[in-house]
Amino acid sequence: MTLSARNWAWDVGQRAARPSEGDAGDRVALKPGEKLVLLCIAEHENAEEGYAYPSYERIAQRTGLSVRSVQEHVKTLEFTGAFKIERRRRRDGQYYRHLYLLNVPDEYRSADPAWTGQQPY
Repeated sequence: MTLSARNWAWDVGQRAARPSEGDAGDRVALKPGEKLVLLCIAEHENAEEGYAYPSYERIAQRTGLSVRSVQEHVKTLEFTGAFKIERRRRRDGQYYRHLYLLNVPDEYRSADPAWTGQQPY
C-alpha cells in the first residue's frame, strides 16, 4: 500500500463520462461501486513495483461486490483513465494477472515517502 495512491483514491470524486453518459469532456460522479474498486486497487499498490495486482475475486471479497460488478467497474475506470491495465498471459495464452498502473498525480507522489525514498519520521 502506498499513501499517495490511497489519498488520491479517496479524493477522486469524478471521472470522465463514457459515451453513453454524456458528451466528450463531460465529467460524472463516481458511482459507489467504482469508488470501492478504486480504493481497493489503491490499497494494493506496491511502491517498489509501481503497480497493484489484486484479482477480481480478491477485489470482490474486500468490497462485498460481485465479481461481475468488479469487472464492470474496472472496465469503466480503465476506460476513463483512472488507471491503465497491463494484462499478463500464461504460456497457454490465458490471462492470469492484471497489473494496475494507477494514474496518481505528481502532487500526491511527491508527498509520499515510499515514492520519494525519504524516511517517514
